[in-house]
Amino acid sequence: MQEPEELGESFRQSKREFWVMVGIWAFFAIWTVSYNGFFADGGSEGEPDILFGMPSWVIMGVAVPWVLAVSATIWFAMCFMKDTDLRDEEDSE
Repeated sequence: MQEPEELGESFRQSKREFWVMVGIWAFFAIWTVSYNGFFADGGSEGEPDILFGMPSWVIMGVAVPWVLAVSATIWFAMCFMKDTDLRDEEDSE
């Protein structure tokens, strides 16, 4: 296996981007599945709580994570992703 300093900057940056993407995806997947798993069945209460004309579990378990995931994706694309120059790596070899 290659040592980290032998790997190119483009590879290291893409590896960091991969782990951030996986982390964001896992966070929102766990949130959605666990929240909806606990609150979507309504329990034995009968009528679900209504928020903005929809059951509250739909808002908190689907809509809110969706909006936050879109915001995280925009942040990731605008602030975290970097374009690396591949020509410098090719020239050094």
